[in-house]
Amino acid sequence: MKMITLLFLAFALVLTAYSQDTTKTSHEDEAQTLIGSGHITNGGYGGPELILSPIQGVLGVLVGGRGGWIINHTISLGGGGYGLVTSHKIDKYYTTFDSAAYLRMGYGGFIMEYINSSNSLVHFTINALIGAGGASYTRPFQDQMQWSGSNWIYESSAFFIVEPALTVDLNVTSFFRISFGA
Repeated sequence: MKMITLLFLAFALVLTAYSQDTTKTSHEDEAQTLIGSGHITNGGYGGPELILSPIQGVLGVLVGGRGGWIINHTISLGGGGYGLVTSHKIDKYYTTFDSAAYLRMGYGGFIMEYINSSNSLVHFTINALIGAGGASYTRPFQDQMQWSGSNWIYESSAFFIVEPALTVDLNVTSFFRISFGA
């Protein structure tokens, strides 16, 4: 099962695809104005994402996706969501059931993004996700089959998140990009 998960994660990283408007328009003859009546292009993108993050000193893996509306190849407005797929035992957390507690987590929200020189082979973006999520301390997955309802959740809490990011994008084809970011 771990091998299948790792293969899926590797596949998701490689397939971070973007679709974009491929209309080529020449604006050389248009006058520059402060408030323009110029041509506005738009398109969209969507794709899977893989996030690696330390959780209690151990590498955590979040899998999710994002999509958005791209305006003038410069601004993107959209959304994304992610869930923790690795298992993380919570140290020094004692339960009444004499069982270990594990972290489960997911979040999502609205994404705003600035795209610099999107037609260049390699370019960068600056974005921020603003949203909410939830985290729970639970029994191990193998114990959950024995409990119904929410009996396997020890504690849970909602949270607000602001996640800024800077990425470097590689245009593989006119409709496929791979991004690496922090």
